[in-house]
Amino acid sequence: MPDGFVAPLGSREQPRCRALNSHRMDTLQLAAAAQFFQQQLAGQSLHKISAAAGGIHLHAGKQTLACMVQRAPLGLWLAPESATTEEQGHWSNPLQQRLKGFRIERIVVPWADRIVRLDFSRMHISKRVDQLSLIAECFGGRGNLALLDAQEQIRWAWRWDSLDGPAVPRFLPGIVYHPPESARLFEESRSDPTIWLQCMAPRYRPGSSTAQAFIQEQWALRSASSSWWQAKTEAGQNLLYPLRLPDGPPMQAMAPDIALQLPASTFAQTPTPAEHALTTEKNRLQQRIQKMRHDLQQWEAPEYYRTLAFALFAAPDSIARAASIQATDHTHGDGRMLEIAVTPGKSLHQQAQKYMQKALRSQRAVQKIQQRLQDSEKLLNELLSKGQDALPLTQRPPQTQNAPARHKGQELTTRGLAAPFLHHTIIAGFDIFWGNNARENDRLTFRFAKGWDIWFHVQDLGGSHVILRRENASTLVPEQVIAAAARLALQHSQSRALSAEVDWTEVRQVQRKPGAGPGQVIYRHFQTIRVRRDAHDEV
Repeated sequence: MPDGFVAPLGSREQPRCRALNSHRMDTLQLAAAAQFFQQQLAGQSLHKISAAAGGIHLHAGKQTLACMVQRAPLGLWLAPESATTEEQGHWSNPLQQRLKGFRIERIVVPWADRIVRLDFSRMHISKRVDQLSLIAECFGGRGNLALLDAQEQIRWAWRWDSLDGPAVPRFLPGIVYHPPESARLFEESRSDPTIWLQCMAPRYRPGSSTAQAFIQEQWALRSASSSWWQAKTEAGQNLLYPLRLPDGPPMQAMAPDIALQLPASTFAQTPTPAEHALTTEKNRLQQRIQKMRHDLQQWEAPEYYRTLAFALFAAPDSIARAASIQATDHTHGDGRMLEIAVTPGKSLHQQAQKYMQKALRSQRAVQKIQQRLQDSEKLLNELLSKGQDALPLTQRPPQTQNAPARHKGQELTTRGLAAPFLHHTIIAGFDIFWGNNARENDRLTFRFAKGWDIWFHVQDLGGSHVILRRENASTLVPEQVIAAAARLALQHSQSRALSAEVDWTEVRQVQRKPGAGPGQVIYRHFQTIRVRRDAHDEV
């Protein structure tokens, strides 16, 4: 079973945790942070929960608690103002709906491992009390979040499998959460020196028994408001620790509220849609170039096939009796002998014609691959040099009235290129098109787009039709690509607001409005997403 409490999808096995993460991560740091935030936030009501890189932000009162199951060295921080302005993430919406308005009752590290438990309660007018708990397994590279009900059953769970991976859901209705089988209660672990030392990361553990006893005594005496200690490590990094390390470098006392502020430089922001699109396009081009170079190696040079054909034509036409024959190479003056593969039962001149056909196919294929390789390498160089400015592949002006008319059914695109009247960009490997006036919108939606493509338009205002191309009706589109396409619809609309609602649906659900002019449509079975303009697009 994978590490962490989230079992594989569909599994009914009891969930389990990693019990030995304390060998790499420091539980004392996390426990001390939980003590401090318990003192600061207990009794405060949650008014917002937002997504963060590798975790969530819990907004309570005037403070924001960053609960990081990965990316952060500690797990619990006071998030800076610059890190609390992210838009609501699609995966954090369910958590926001369930926990908004609940009060924080308790923040603890119950076991000798990097697992935080946050307990919440809410009282109804009828005096009924609802209780929920949030379990955060802060494992660094991997991590988990789960919402438990009053019976300790998992009602909502998300998982991070890697530092760069997104949060993914796991559906485990009704499974009771259990700590690791080998886990000991945090308070009880102090009676066992072996377990107690495992609460400290190996790089922090004192070597002498005297120093170890000192650490245990200091922990027993410390309170939530006790100082943290800061020191410079060999790598020049700051070390923050809840206890003074007797065998360590010189350390300076710090107030806990200062020590537990998450520096903006250490907060791993999620990439913007433009950055994600740039990275995706670079990777796509690099993979395409590698494949084309491999394809070139698979084709023999056309001259090789012609040499074999000429040798067979020069030989007397006879029926081949074996799988290969010896023939003289007349294209070279040395008159060397060639070993040529043939098909028994067929004449040599027929097989010479086959080799000539192979030469033609090889020549055409090599020319096409070399041209595509050259174009892809040029585009990759532009992306590497210009960055995000090179992402829109075609930005052609609208077609004028004097442009030649197209016949009905004539293909409006060529592979990889937009039609002349369209504007085009690529986001995460998906082609996205839009028009700039009513006629362009009409042609884009009703002549260019396929029925399974996705159509976007800002709600209740004029603007561009935006089309997201799909290979077929079963092609799944990531949430971030939907949001990016919706943002394009907002940017190319009459709205001047910083954010707006954008409707989207399949093109097959869009129809021309009876009796109306070009570009005016009616649509059904749509969904709505609220997006915010990029900073450089604000007006």
